[in-house]
Formats: sequence, C-alpha cells, structure tokens
Amino acid sequence: MIIKTNVLSPISPHEAEFRKNVFITINQTKIISISKESANGDFEDFSDCVCIPGLIDTHVHLSQFYVRGKHSSDLLDWLQKYIFQAELKSKDESYARKIAEDFFSATVKAGTTTAVIYTAPFKQACESAFEIAKDFGVRAIIGKTMMDCNSPDFLRESTEKSLKESIELFEKWNKSTPLLEYVFSPRFAPVCSSKLMKSVGEFARKNNAYIQTHLSENPDEIKLVKKLFPQFDSYTEVYEKHGILGEKTILGHVIHISEKELNIIKNTNSKIAHCPDSNFFLKSGAFPYERIKNTGIEMALASDVAAGTSLSMFNVMKMFNYRQDNYVVSPQEAFYYATLGGAKILGKDNIIGSVEIGKEADLTFLKIPDIAEKNKDTLLSELLYLGTEKKIKAVFVAGKTFPKFNFQKY
Repeated sequence: MIIKTNVLSPISPHEAEFRKNVFITINQTKIISISKESANGDFEDFSDCVCIPGLIDTHVHLSQFYVRGKHSSDLLDWLQKYIFQAELKSKDESYARKIAEDFFSATVKAGTTTAVIYTAPFKQACESAFEIAKDFGVRAIIGKTMMDCNSPDFLRESTEKSLKESIELFEKWNKSTPLLEYVFSPRFAPVCSSKLMKSVGEFARKNNAYIQTHLSENPDEIKLVKKLFPQFDSYTEVYEKHGILGEKTILGHVIHISEKELNIIKNTNSKIAHCPDSNFFLKSGAFPYERIKNTGIEMALASDVAAGTSLSMFNVMKMFNYRQDNYVVSPQEAFYYATLGGAKILGKDNIIGSVEIGKEADLTFLKIPDIAEKNKDTLLSELLYLGTEKKIKAVFVAGKTFPKFNFQKY
C-alpha cells in the first residue's frame, strides 16, 4: 500500500519533523519507505491530511468507561461512590464484552492505537478485553486489577486466587499475538497485601512482565498508606521494598512526591504515566512536571478514563499544558509524550511512536484545512489546542485500517 500525505513525527520532547507531500509505502505491517516520489502510479490520496504516529494511552480503566463524568469530592470518595459498583458489573460476561467493544471502538476512533489497560478484578472481564482487542486488531497491554484487602467484599479476592488468575491470564495472553501483552495490575498499596505485592514483583521480575499501579495521587490516599504500612518511610518505599518497581513498571499519577521518592523511581528505572485530565477532575493536585523532567525519569501521557473524562489523547495533550501553573508545556512536548514518549516507557520506541522507515505502521490521519499553508509550529499548536477525533480520516495499526468505522469527516 502507498499513501500520499504529509507527515508530522516526533524526534524528542523539543523537536519534531514535518514533511509535506510524501509517499508512505507500507508492506504488510511495516513502513518500508517515505519518499517524495511514488514507486508506481497507484496510491491512496491523503494529501489533505497530516499523518501522525498512532497515539499511545499509557494508563486507562476499560471497566470504568461508562461512568465518566461522575462528580465527587476526591479520589477515595469517588471510588466508593461510583467506581467499585461500576466494576462489579463486569462480572457478567455479556456486559464485559459490550463495554470492551464500546471502549475499543471509542479508542480507535480517537486515534489511539496502543493502550495500557486495567480491567475490573474478574478473570472473565480481562478475558473479554483481550478477545475484543484481538478481534479489533488494536495494540494493547491489558491486566486484571488485583485487590485482596481493604476493599468491598464484591471485588476483593483471596491472595491466592488473585495471583493464580493473573498468572493464568499472563500465560494465555502475553505475546499471544504480536499486538497483545499482559500487565500485572495491583490497584494500589491500600488494597494489596504484602504477600500479593511481593509475589507480583517476584513473578514479573522472573518473567520480564509489565507491572502497573497507582502512586501518590491524593493526599488522603498517602495518609492511608502511611497508616497501613507504618514501617516504611514513604509510599514509594512500600513499592520498592515489595519488589514492585523496575524498568517495566508504570506508575500512574505521582503527584505528591518527595525528592527522595523521585530518586527511588529514577534509580529503579520505573516509569510514570501522567494523567492531567483525571488529576483536574478529581482535584488531586498538579503534576510536578518540571521536577520530574529534571530528574530524567521517563514519563508519558494517559487519559485515565474514567476519572479522565475522555479517551482523546488530544484532550490530554491540551490538559497537560493547562494544568501546569509555572511551566509552559510546548506543543512539541505534549505531542512527544502522547506518541514516542509513550512508546519509550513501554520499551517499544524501536517499533512504534514515530513515523519512520522500519517501524510498524501504527498511523493516525487527520484532515487539516489548508495544510499546504501550514508550517510545523502552527500545525503542532493546532493539534495541541484544536485536535479532535472529529478530524480523523483513518487509523492504521500494524498496517491494517478499520474499514467498518465511519470516521467523521471534517
């Protein structure tokens, strides 16, 4: 397949490349050339579009998709009032399949081609998510939420069952296709026993598996951790001493954090998923981006639906800047952390995250009025502040598009 288009691709947090009127040649799953000349006369004409890398959402809750926008005073109240009850519904297989179908449909339509996902703490809910992801042909890293204490009876599992089912899901689904992987997902320290966290850390380390969890999202959450784990100096140390941290660990939020804790995260090569829309919605606090940037900790952006109000990573990019009071986030930075930065924290920057020869053809095409008149800076700015799924003309994952979706034409 050959596509004529205009390519905008990230290079670093401060640099991107814009190439007008080029031909992208895709062979099976990969980009094999990007040139000014077409190899032959037949091509798909997307010359009214900008082609960007497929967007990457590094922290999202599939089983919460239907309860976006449910107002509450703070994180812990919101979980009790809405989220735990919503996740219970995914115990029903037909419901779990329906919400997975709606979630992945909305994800693709938003231009996101890779997502790191929590499901409800039921094995069948996670199975359904993997099955639907496979049917859709999206790139996904999915895990069943784990919680074995201090949580509602209808969600809490025994430590043994939680570990057994998560390992079974890992063995069945991890790398079952080139697009699917498993992530161990202890929800957060307050609902996880020491035995559970230690076992997850040990298994993940031995099997080179991903781990995802939440860290320091809310002051009351931190106080609760201190009460439950008084022997540790900090929330981050709880995870460190239980073996949760490491180069394949993704920590959601990381807002109220000390320098000592940031050093632990840096020294363990753990990664951070920043969720600006979610943090704003729950009034959790402002992410200390400049401090984290200065440490060199690798991070990326995430929607964190359902505390995040939208699966749109364009919305997340915009909120990234809006939520920084004393630092101006450039369009290049926001674009990078929704694409190549996301690929990097997943260890996949060699295959996705930018539009380059040799990489997988995970691509999103947006129709842009008067694109011939745009330069790189104006285009990046418009994507950051005006980007929307309504402009999306086509989405590809590993060289395949989604013909059953009628993308709204702009």
